[in-house]
Amino acid sequence: MIELFSADTPNGKKISIMLEEIGYDYKVTKVDLGKKEQFNPEFKKISPFSKIPVIIDHNNNGESIFESGAILMYLGERSNKFYDKENRLKINQWLMGQMGYVGPMIGQHHQFHHYNPGKSEFGEKRYFEITKRIYEELDERLRQFKFLAGENYTIADIATWPWIARHEWHDIGLANFHHLSRWYVEISKRPAVVKGFKFMDSSLEIPLP
Repeated sequence: MIELFSADTPNGKKISIMLEEIGYDYKVTKVDLGKKEQFNPEFKKISPFSKIPVIIDHNNNGESIFESGAILMYLGERSNKFYDKENRLKINQWLMGQMGYVGPMIGQHHQFHHYNPGKSEFGEKRYFEITKRIYEELDERLRQFKFLAGENYTIADIATWPWIARHEWHDIGLANFHHLSRWYVEISKRPAVVKGFKFMDSSLEIPLP
């Protein structure tokens, strides 16, 4: 059984979706970010940077893994799903692109545009433009390929999709990006994605373009 320490964020949803996709039994332990529970000493023992998500694999001697990208790689290897060995280099590139660029930049857009509007004109403009460029870059990639790493759905898509699922926060207009919208809607229909999206709130609905 996998224990998932998480919150209802895009990074948290990556792992709940992956666990649903591979059919592993898991339980969720909520980390209340508003109460700063991520800084509790006990949590820091398994998450040195005080970040969610973290998993403990009780089927593997209680092994704990932090960082969402590393968790996806671990679960992909353990389950032998969505992390094909023959395409692993390409998958890793798109996964690292999400980890180092897509998530952090869109996350900053959330901070300036959604949570703290009006506090920094420079910050709002900068991260709006970067997020728009990310939409354009993903749209171009998905014009050429069905999924990010090629023709198969992989952990690179699982990592990226939850960030686009907050498209209503971005005010960029997902519907204006035909290929990105096609990819987003197709993944949105997967039963595991629907269930994983609601892992902390069963009333949530995936926002359509």
